[in-house]
Amino acid sequence: MTAFTARLGRFFGAGLMLLLLQVVALLSVGLAAGYFHHRVDLLLEPLSLACGGTDPGARLHVAEHLLARAGALDDWQPLCWLPMAALVLALLGTLLVCVHWLRHVDAPLRRSAWGLLALHAAALLLASAMLRLYEHVWEGITTALPAACMTDLAPDGHELPSSMRQWLLQLFAKADLMPPHAPDALAIILCGLLLAAMVIGLWLWRTTSQANRF
Repeated sequence: MTAFTARLGRFFGAGLMLLLLQVVALLSVGLAAGYFHHRVDLLLEPLSLACGGTDPGARLHVAEHLLARAGALDDWQPLCWLPMAALVLALLGTLLVCVHWLRHVDAPLRRSAWGLLALHAAALLLASAMLRLYEHVWEGITTALPAACMTDLAPDGHELPSSMRQWLLQLFAKADLMPPHAPDALAIILCGLLLAAMVIGLWLWRTTSQANRF
């Protein structure tokens, strides 16, 4: 019974808890990024080349649609707090697990535990920056883009861009806005950090389990 209990303790101990928290953090990053881009797609759905075009009436019509959609989407703002809270809490949990390991692992493994703690601390800081950047980009789009629509971006008979993507990039540049995909770079780096921490955590879990077995 003692051996069986010890085996359960090794399996359901800090290693498994760390792995589950890392998985929750990765899923939360994906949910936060996906929800942000879903909101942006819904906001930009009525956008057309009339936005920033030569017809003042059409520009006003598109700008009104953007403002109405921005107000409607703001009502769903509390939903984005769920992945944010899950991400922050999961990373705080990983820090606690790393501190637990620092107190219980043998001296040869302590350097790896310190490295794991540093990775999760960096991931927490990066996650905070990523979430703030997503929110900053969203606020910029909802406030400045309708105003940019009211501006004639093709004066003096200049031709409109051939694609909606080029038109959007020109609109964002005119309004001095960060493109919606800009925060994704931080999300990719964060996922890389979490995957690296997951590999180290699995190795440390396996090593400590084998050491405790003997």
